[in-house]
Amino acid sequence: MMVRAPTSPEPLITLDGVGKSFAGVRVLRNVSFSLRRGELVALVGENGAGKSTLKNILCGLLAPDEGTITVNGKAQSRITPDDARELGIAAIHQELSLFPNLSIAENIHMGVGSFPTGLGLLDRRSMKTKTRDLLGGFFEREIDPDEPVERLSLGERQLVEVGKALHRASAMLILDEPTTSLSLPERQRLFEVTRQLRTRGYALIYITHFMEEVYELADRIVVLRDGQMVGSGTPSEIDEKSLTKLMVGRELAEVDTELADSYLRASRAGPREPVLKVRDLSDDKLLNGVDLDLAPGEILGLAGLMGSGRSEVAQAIFGISEAQGVVEIAGERFESRTPQTAKAKGIALVSEDRRADQVFAGRSVRENLTSAIIDKLAAATGLLRPASQRTHAAEMAGAYAVRHPGLEAPIVSLSGGNQQKCIIARWLATEPRICILDEPTKGIDVGAKAEIHRLVAQLAEKGLGVLLISSDLPELLALSHRVLVMHKGHVVGGLERGEFSPAAILRMASTGKAA
Repeated sequence: MMVRAPTSPEPLITLDGVGKSFAGVRVLRNVSFSLRRGELVALVGENGAGKSTLKNILCGLLAPDEGTITVNGKAQSRITPDDARELGIAAIHQELSLFPNLSIAENIHMGVGSFPTGLGLLDRRSMKTKTRDLLGGFFEREIDPDEPVERLSLGERQLVEVGKALHRASAMLILDEPTTSLSLPERQRLFEVTRQLRTRGYALIYITHFMEEVYELADRIVVLRDGQMVGSGTPSEIDEKSLTKLMVGRELAEVDTELADSYLRASRAGPREPVLKVRDLSDDKLLNGVDLDLAPGEILGLAGLMGSGRSEVAQAIFGISEAQGVVEIAGERFESRTPQTAKAKGIALVSEDRRADQVFAGRSVRENLTSAIIDKLAAATGLLRPASQRTHAAEMAGAYAVRHPGLEAPIVSLSGGNQQKCIIARWLATEPRICILDEPTKGIDVGAKAEIHRLVAQLAEKGLGVLLISSDLPELLALSHRVLVMHKGHVVGGLERGEFSPAAILRMASTGKAA
């Protein structure tokens, strides 16, 4: 049995009053804590609490606007990328930074030194040996260091990312949601590696939403909420209920409940047949037997933490990804699902990644607004007339209060909120009966968010079934008639409006246990 090295009495890193703003918006404020060698600190908080920003400051990718960072007793205003390399600080980021066409070994050694020979060539034998040493205990199968990363599963790619960070880290490792894509055996192996690193004297920051990981691994817990540190202590000092309260902080009363009540008074009047019925929706990656019903005029909230499968449900229903199970639209089986057939069946999807999936960045506001109804605009003559397209685009922009400098302006010149309204207007022009909204207010300002909220309420009033996916709990609770909660690919429970509790939802989402 490996004997754990004693925790260093002196901090490796101390943050004192660290703050950071983006475009005038404070995302971190007066954050102060320390980290010692041989210690694992769990950094927890809701989405948007500032965890990833703090991680990027610690590994040298961002400079704080205020405060000091003391490293090995030396106070400085920031950690630079050179400092991070010299100190042996590395991070495992949520977003993979691998080159799919390169091998596992090449990705592991990229930018770190690749054992050059005396002739200036790569010593590939040494690269392969090091790669096997780093990853040999992670994978469920024997790995080939020459295997291209593009052939690996998502979970295996995540493990390569872990090995890449370990190759850089000699003193401190930051793990940002490292288990999101991992299977249970892969997850357990990562836990064991994490414990071994702590035993060898590494300082570790572990960012996670999963409660079981916090209490299985952490020596100390630091809680962020809305960019501020709101609590810290050992797992024995902060029980699960207290931690949930620290993370959530806000009560439903702080949300615009007047807005919600204005349309919820006219909510479901008696039982109605579902416009969408899903049974045993499963895939080969994450989803595992998802069931849900959505009635006309109902807003069904879908809650869960990152990696829980919320977006995967939306993509499977819409036909973007393959999945088994039964999907019925107004009582009719919806088989051979594709985005084209989903649109024809009356389903609209506003996906989470606006820039990657929804916006035609090189096109105008006019073209983006009308792209989903081009077939209708050209139906009479077979030709798309710009004048007709402009007329419809102007009507749509007016109906949805899209503020723009002109219909021919590029859509990327609009604010995030107005881009989002364009996308929603585009899909509603198809006259859907089911609208799936995945993080509809992500990355937009408060004013635009309120307008989107009103729009969602209007959709329900008009009789559409709305599946609302959101990481913003106050938003989800203000707008939904019911909320289903997901954990690791399946629905673990649900709450009716009269039962809504942020703490209960977060507890179900993080533990997988029904309320």
